[in-house]
Amino acid sequence: MKKIVIIGSGTAGLIAAAMINNYWKDEVSISCYYNANSKNIAVGESTTPLFRLLLAHLGISTEEFIKNLNGKVSVKLGINFKNWIPNMEYFHGFQEITQGDPENKSSFYSIVDKKFNGGVLYNEATTTIPNQPFETYNHAYHIDTQELSEYLFKKLGNKVNFIDDIVEKVNTDGKNITSLEFKNGGNVEADFYIDASGFNTVLFKHLNPKWNDLLDCLPIDRAIPQQVSYDFKEIPSYTLAEATENGWIWQIPIGKRYGTGYLYSSRFTSDEEARKKYNEWLVKNFNTELQNDRIISYKPGYYEDCWIGNCMAIGLSSGFVEPLESTGIQIIISQIQEFLTINSTLKNLEYNKYVVNKSNRTLYENIVDFICLHYNTNRTDSEFWRYMTNNKTKWVKDFDEKCREEFIDSRTCYQERVFWGVDSFIQISEGLKMFDRQSIKNFLDSKIDGKDIWAEAMGMHQYIENEKKKIKKISHKKVLDHITK
Repeated sequence: MKKIVIIGSGTAGLIAAAMINNYWKDEVSISCYYNANSKNIAVGESTTPLFRLLLAHLGISTEEFIKNLNGKVSVKLGINFKNWIPNMEYFHGFQEITQGDPENKSSFYSIVDKKFNGGVLYNEATTTIPNQPFETYNHAYHIDTQELSEYLFKKLGNKVNFIDDIVEKVNTDGKNITSLEFKNGGNVEADFYIDASGFNTVLFKHLNPKWNDLLDCLPIDRAIPQQVSYDFKEIPSYTLAEATENGWIWQIPIGKRYGTGYLYSSRFTSDEEARKKYNEWLVKNFNTELQNDRIISYKPGYYEDCWIGNCMAIGLSSGFVEPLESTGIQIIISQIQEFLTINSTLKNLEYNKYVVNKSNRTLYENIVDFICLHYNTNRTDSEFWRYMTNNKTKWVKDFDEKCREEFIDSRTCYQERVFWGVDSFIQISEGLKMFDRQSIKNFLDSKIDGKDIWAEAMGMHQYIENEKKKIKKISHKKVLDHITK
């Protein structure tokens, strides 16, 4: 039996424990150390469809998950972006139509003819969800992370050793962790260590990891969170991301409240100014004042390698980009799943480290590209937006040129994209008005089979329209109330 020690019992540590326990079962002994006096950061309350992989590891359905979180969870079908281009909104949805257009040719026709409907993705912000079993359609969740932690504690209670203790010293030989010294438990040795301690990187920092800083391209490094009580008549089935003068605000419906937060860059906005602006937004939208002085500070970036020696850093310990597109929990699940798949014999092979680290770098590079794309608004109405417009990454500049001069499809969009298909890039790009309709026509005219592509695109668009009309919708709130009561 291999002994695995996890440091941290927040979202990352508990997800790691659940997935590792399910995968290796009696082959491993898992000890999860935590500080009972330390609470979760609890800002990553919005997820992506990959979260359902965790439910598979737990062996539970969406209905069971909603019940077990005491109603503090809701269904998410996408993100509504408001005011990223002032006075405009667009939607980035998950997959709605599962068959029919793998090449996304329908967009050639629908964008040119001004009939774009998100392609195979959900394309509008509503308070409804499909009136069919959860297993039959793509969805994610809005969750109360404290409630999630308590549930996972109970679920893993007889499978994982949870120990309330604090690491006082990390002993290494320069390449591996040899042992840990705890305040109460003394010296502890293990075959493998997982650092899920968050921004503190209690273990990983002792292995001299190389840090890739992202402040120049993604300068947002502060967040002010606040929960707002709310009596829902209907519950949105989407996350709201509303751009502000110097950043953006998230708004997530959970239970009988909204989780909200104000994100900004300390380079362009003082904490005092941020509190003032956030308070104005809260008063305007919810008739309530800012009720806490809490500010979460972080450094956007990630470690070049997430696995060094006999230690792997996951979640916030491995890096953080920013909350846009809800990649936090998605990164954790992706990292652990990759670790489980490639390291199936638990022999800690050098080649396995190489594959996992390369995959993790690609993961973060993809996320950085996609997040930076959202800031391609060409806004110049504040110092922050002027900076974002004048300091685009090379990838964003090149991708923008491609969109404006030709078009993108699955053959011209990067093939190694980890999370998002070409449909997602098209939704964001169309939302930011990056496509030139005449250029698309010229692009098709330059192809030998351009007329055939156009005809197929027109047919696929009609097919998708017909399939979407077949989907019956029901009140999101009604479904949640039925499950919980």
